[in-house]
Amino acid sequence: MKIGTCPSCAGPVKFRAASSVVAICEYCTSTLVRNGEALENIGRMAALQDDPTLIQIGTEGSHKGVHFGVIGRIQLRYEDGLWNEWYLLFDDMKNGWLGEAGGEFYVTFEKPVAAAPPSYSAIEVGDHIDLGQADTEGPFEVSNLESATCIAGQGELPFTVGPGFAAPVVDLRRGTQFATIDYSDAAVRVYLGERVDARSLKFGNLRDPALRNAGAGGFGIAEKMDLSVLKCPGCAAPFKLSSKGILTYACPGCRSILDTANNTVKLVAKAQEAMSYPMRLPLNSTGALDKIKWEVIGHVRRGMPGEGAMTGFSWSEYLLYEPKEGYRWLVESDGHWSFVRNAEKLPVAGGSTVVYDGESYNHFQSYDAEVLHVLGEFYWRVKVGDRVKVNDYVTPPRIISAERTEKELTWSAGRYVTPDEVQAAFALKSALPAPRGIASNQPSPWAQTTASVWKYFVLFSALALVVQLFFALRSETVHVERFSIAPGEEKVVTTKQFLVKGASSNVVVNTETDLDNGSMELSYILVNPESGKSWRSDRELAHYSGYDDGESWSEGERSNDTVFPRVPAGKYLLNISTELPKEAKRAVTGKLKVERGHPSWINWIALQVLLLLLPLFAAWRSRAFEIRRWADSDHPRVTESGSDED
Repeated sequence: MKIGTCPSCAGPVKFRAASSVVAICEYCTSTLVRNGEALENIGRMAALQDDPTLIQIGTEGSHKGVHFGVIGRIQLRYEDGLWNEWYLLFDDMKNGWLGEAGGEFYVTFEKPVAAAPPSYSAIEVGDHIDLGQADTEGPFEVSNLESATCIAGQGELPFTVGPGFAAPVVDLRRGTQFATIDYSDAAVRVYLGERVDARSLKFGNLRDPALRNAGAGGFGIAEKMDLSVLKCPGCAAPFKLSSKGILTYACPGCRSILDTANNTVKLVAKAQEAMSYPMRLPLNSTGALDKIKWEVIGHVRRGMPGEGAMTGFSWSEYLLYEPKEGYRWLVESDGHWSFVRNAEKLPVAGGSTVVYDGESYNHFQSYDAEVLHVLGEFYWRVKVGDRVKVNDYVTPPRIISAERTEKELTWSAGRYVTPDEVQAAFALKSALPAPRGIASNQPSPWAQTTASVWKYFVLFSALALVVQLFFALRSETVHVERFSIAPGEEKVVTTKQFLVKGASSNVVVNTETDLDNGSMELSYILVNPESGKSWRSDRELAHYSGYDDGESWSEGERSNDTVFPRVPAGKYLLNISTELPKEAKRAVTGKLKVERGHPSWINWIALQVLLLLLPLFAAWRSRAFEIRRWADSDHPRVTESGSDED
């Protein structure tokens, strides 16, 4: 560390990093440029704007196992608010940056590039840019274009900045990776890093520890910071903001839209048209989702442009806030609800699908969305008439959405929640309306039912097979007899008497022959001599074989089974009448085997068919549900006849 003396106030000035060329005196805010051992005062730095950050010069942390300290800060303003760039010095003497904006954090390091990136004016949101990294993950996607302005600086910095310093920047994403191209100097700089969770940085020495809510080593935006009571210029109604990060306030009293940056109140838009659609979640109400207690701080009603403010298709988006977790959304459309957050990584797009967290999402719909009404607090500047282009991708119950403007492309990830979940979470006194139609990411009740029914079908089918085999293996051979018949002969074979024991059961006569290239008729009569009761069955055997083009072939059967059902115990004879045509080339020999207790495979097959009807019905219902869902999409699914299936 080098320590100098401020030429303006004689206060000590510290330079911790060898790369630091500028230090802002913490006593008089003079901007001091290091020139060898001398310090040159080039003017005073403007005062920092108050914001909800808890990071300060001297805050410490750890990134990927390497300890760092915060030694400098640049505060920048862009169209929708403020963001901070914190200059970091790591224990391994590397320097990096910690970007902080909208409750999200990015750690980046300056990286040399083989070729200069395109000019700022040539880049558009959604473009893909190769930063020359030696990997196979492909180019980065442009997510944001911003012409920011430096408001103030603090501590040590590696370059000279001052109020009004222009900073055109391009933000890019690739998976969890994040990159920034900085066009503020003649020499374009590229910074490469990743989005990080604040807790993983293990912050220490945060500003005003009494406001820290995330516990030891954690981090959170201050809960209900000491904010002054403000007054609406439209109706003079007093109000307080949830956080100093709130930039827009839509007054519930007169419905004016106010700019609340820096604790000043400016009228952005006069009173809006009254919203006829009821708010399901009152402002300032609280509810627990994912075991986190959220507060409703804002409501946006959005709809399709040109359909009328409240008459066309529209939906509600409720902004939720929690000091340690930041912001989330509850989106309600036609009684369907989704719990939404900013996507933690960039989805990988490919044709009509995107892949996020290893799961594929199908494109559902593209449309324009317009702000119709706003109420409450927002961390960005919003007003009636704002428009974005939206692409929705679904894999129920999850949804991925891309919202694009000329300057920004943002991705959000959500999951379907039932009205009952929302009702219970917010302890609403009035019941939420039942959903109408089918939502794009609504889980199909038949999809889960179909899977369960198939599972039970396999289970019961296997169980039926086990029972069938059990009884088949318990069958008993009660008689075996052989016979032969010559060509042109008609013959009746009467077997010896055999005993069938036990309860009434099936009696199966299995006939095996050496029949070849011919057919023969067989008539079976099972007789109980004592009771005179008899059972009759007729069968035909046919078998043919030969060679064709050097290959052997065969068709037909040489054997069959004849089943006599429910035969009671007793003594029996079996008469077999058979005839072999004169044109038969040779005599046929055969063997008769009589078994008792043999289960009928026909009954087992019939049972399988009946069991199969259940999963087939569930699958049909599931398919019909999906056809109804996709009927409202850009990719309707229709039946073979070409009409939508209900």
